[in-house]
Amino acid sequence: MNKLARVVVEEPNSDSVQDRDAGNVEQYLKKKIEAEIRMKLDQFAREILHARKKREERWPINSLRDIH
Repeated sequence: MNKLARVVVEEPNSDSVQDRDAGNVEQYLKKKIEAEIRMKLDQFAREILHARKKREERWPINSLRDIH
């Protein structure tokens, strides 16, 4: 009653696995860089807003209209 069976073993294509891993890493790095850029832009926007408020405190808009 011993029957022999054929077993097919596929070797993983290491190139496609590495490509997929490299793609995941590349996508992760892109997202990380985008997040850093967004964070820096947000910080810059806050700095501009702060500077604008300070300027308006020193030079109110109504007094600038009187000068012209």
